[in-house]
Amino acid sequence: MAKITKKTKSRKQAPALPIRLWQVWLKWLLEHAGPRIFFVVFLTGALGLRCSEALALKREDIKLDAEVPKVRITGDTLGAKRSPGDVYVRKQHLKQLKSYLRDGISVERTKKHKHGKGKSKTVTTTSVFKLPTSGYIFTSRKNAKRPHLHYMSVYSQVRKEAPRFYNNLKKSGEKVCEDVAKLRPHSGRATLITELMGEGLVTAMSMKYARHAPGSFKVHLGYSRLSLADVKSACDKLSTSRKPTHWSTWSTKELFKAQKEITKELSMRTA
Repeated sequence: MAKITKKTKSRKQAPALPIRLWQVWLKWLLEHAGPRIFFVVFLTGALGLRCSEALALKREDIKLDAEVPKVRITGDTLGAKRSPGDVYVRKQHLKQLKSYLRDGISVERTKKHKHGKGKSKTVTTTSVFKLPTSGYIFTSRKNAKRPHLHYMSVYSQVRKEAPRFYNNLKKSGEKVCEDVAKLRPHSGRATLITELMGEGLVTAMSMKYARHAPGSFKVHLGYSRLSLADVKSACDKLSTSRKPTHWSTWSTKELFKAQKEITKELSMRTA
């Protein structure tokens, strides 16, 4: 009798966004999902962290006053063990990150409520996320099984807000790809890596920044021998550190076309 094997669904790559729309997405999350979820997703896009890595961060892991400003991924926590190492904090995020650590993140949010005012029955409140001075940044509720926020807490919020964000963009006349409605926590990392590649950072440097393992193909250009200082030097030379570029104006459709071409090239190398 023939053995029946269970078919598994292959996971598609999380959609990336052009830089301009990524900023709009972050603002949407801040106003609709709150400052804590916003900050998790901000870290995935600014530093290329996996969501589980961002959630496992401790305040001591963020070293912005070091000679090379960096965030340390220790790999000590379940869900964040895949590729420990240091991540360079680029200049365009350094001031913003210091402000968040010092002052926290706050936003006024308007929600529908049965006791709200006016015909729309809305109430406006101020949500504040103050980062702890030590220990886990995204602490979980009391008596939870793990000391930091669970991945699914972020995933469910992002999955809920993505279709709303997409519909809002369509109503405003923005021409966007339907995949925007499928944004996921990993989209920040995908956006960052696509940005680095689109701006001309050599594969060796982008792989080092993302802490990618060599994988199945052997074209690495010796990236495993690069230091964090090398990454800092290369990133600082990118035009996105100083001024807007042509890549930041790409439409979502053009971006996905570029992603497909990259995927096709990688599959040819691994064949």
